[in-house]
Amino acid sequence: MTVRVRVDRRRADAAEIDAAIAAIEHGPGFYFGTDGGIAGLHPFGATLLVEPSLCLRPGDRSVAIEPLDAFGAALVGSTPFDDFRRRASGGPPVAALRAFLAALPSLPEVRLIGAWRFDAHRLATGTHGSGDLGFFLFGRTLLERDASGGWHRVSLAFDDFDTRPSGSPPPIARRGHDGRKAVDDFAAGAYANVVARGIDALSNPGLVSLTLSQRFRRHAAGISATAAFERLRRANPAPATFCFHDGSGERVFGASPDLQVVVRGRCVESLPVCGTVARGDGAVGEAESLRALYASEVDAASLAVCSDALKNDLVPLCEPGTLQLTDRRRPMSLATVVHAVDRLAGTLRDGVDAWDALVATAAPPMLVGAPRREALAAIASLEASPRGWYGGLVVEVRGNGDARVGTLLRAASLQGGIAEVSTGGELLADSDPAHEAEESRVKAVSLWRALGLDGNRAGDASIVWPTSPSDLAPAGAGRERVAATLDIAVRLEADGDPFAASLVDALASIGVRVDPSARIRVVAGTGGDATSAEASAGCIVIGDAAFVVLQQSGFAVERTAPRHGRLARAAPTAGVAFIVDQPLVHVGVHARHRLHHNDVPAGWQVWLRETATGRPLALFSSVSAFACLLFRPESTLTDRAALPVLRHAIDSVLAATSSTAAARGMI
Repeated sequence: MTVRVRVDRRRADAAEIDAAIAAIEHGPGFYFGTDGGIAGLHPFGATLLVEPSLCLRPGDRSVAIEPLDAFGAALVGSTPFDDFRRRASGGPPVAALRAFLAALPSLPEVRLIGAWRFDAHRLATGTHGSGDLGFFLFGRTLLERDASGGWHRVSLAFDDFDTRPSGSPPPIARRGHDGRKAVDDFAAGAYANVVARGIDALSNPGLVSLTLSQRFRRHAAGISATAAFERLRRANPAPATFCFHDGSGERVFGASPDLQVVVRGRCVESLPVCGTVARGDGAVGEAESLRALYASEVDAASLAVCSDALKNDLVPLCEPGTLQLTDRRRPMSLATVVHAVDRLAGTLRDGVDAWDALVATAAPPMLVGAPRREALAAIASLEASPRGWYGGLVVEVRGNGDARVGTLLRAASLQGGIAEVSTGGELLADSDPAHEAEESRVKAVSLWRALGLDGNRAGDASIVWPTSPSDLAPAGAGRERVAATLDIAVRLEADGDPFAASLVDALASIGVRVDPSARIRVVAGTGGDATSAEASAGCIVIGDAAFVVLQQSGFAVERTAPRHGRLARAAPTAGVAFIVDQPLVHVGVHARHRLHHNDVPAGWQVWLRETATGRPLALFSSVSAFACLLFRPESTLTDRAALPVLRHAIDSVLAATSSTAAARGMI
């Protein structure tokens, strides 16, 4: 049983918009707009929730229900919401939020809008803590801006619903001044030292990238958050512009470049952003800023790492082979900075929805690093204060299943007369601490301007993921359906590899399924032991694990500074030219080793060579039945035209081991 709703829509004028935004200063409300970005890439539009009736606060194992008016109290107390109330009292909070929308018609005008705190990553990692993880608001009236810029007032009429309250809703507890002082996390120059320590941590084999942040604080007594937001919104339109107040007294606003997840029907997209350069004055200054951005190898690699890690988060939710990189390093100019943007797009599997994507991308890789577990541990040891809202998500989920999710950054919070701004950046092993510290400062400029504060201190008075590779294949009926179309099985040994889920998807796209009992092994990252006694059964070794095999086979291998998210151009040799139908392919590299020279010991064939250095990138030995891929076939940087090399490696190892077994009378 669902509640019946009638939708009334009329045009709204500028005075209504201004009044609704101003009301967020004093009570619950939410603005979430895609106000800027790249035409054709970002879905422009906005939602402004007016006088919400309910506030839902997800925790680790329940959802607190706070009626904000008599209608809200009567609504959640009605029979159609029995399942929601049951789930809200215990169990996964996302299941309760999903049940709430299920009790209402599947209309795009019906929606929950809210925000996750950074700690919402606990929902994906299976850890628990204390305190709420964010909030979601629901109301009968909202203002909506379409892609052309026109505003409409949308009202939900519950004509046959009894709104008589059984009692007054409880008052919302407001938090006052919590003892915070207007003191930055780090003294001048100290953040660069913290960044240097973070870069040192990247020498650990398990950490690919790391994003660190710092928090600035200023006295802000008498400053209006909504007035500052209006200045920011007009001066710095961005892909995820937001202003919200849950009624507790804290007001948060910002303009984020990251529109992290967009769900439309069964299509899911993600638009990660990485690389930041201060925007120069005028058209020439902007062009020079973009030139500097695109000349940075580190920025290009950082974005590739973000996209690879985000792909690994989303790929278990998508139909095999459908999640692909469709745009790479598109230029995006905002008011004070320029960025580069990737786009990933795929098709959600049956039984998967926007809530699953929301949980999967909490604590997003561009705001944490990869792998998530190791990056979170480094953040806890290096940062000076809990992140709070920074690195969380602003969320809108509609009754028809469509959703927008923006990363919560470039944000300011005001409470108790203190303004806080957190900024940071993704680090790789070759990042420069001084540059990262300066970039962090630049990112805060637009917020200080909006608040009317000086950014300087002078004058100044916060789906549980599978654990074994075999669990990474699609679950339930979908798994059997997909497996039936895959004609080869391999045993994947990828424990500790940050891109294992994406590797499963890459295998499926070339007709290979993962089976823990399979004879042929695929070893990636630090998982497994490619040189064990079982090696005679045949092995395809990927990434750093391949360098270990090559070194033990007589190749000259040297350890280098980590090179993650690097693009290499490769040319096929005669060994695979018949299956790679173009003279040049691009491949993505994540490695801590390289071959010292181009010499190849006897018994090995080279299938791909890097065009710039001539070094091998894919090799095969029919004697030992080993194929070594020194690139990552699942990377967003790897052309689909290069994937046949992975299939050729599996087929070659299978043929070599079958021949050996036949010669020994084993088959």
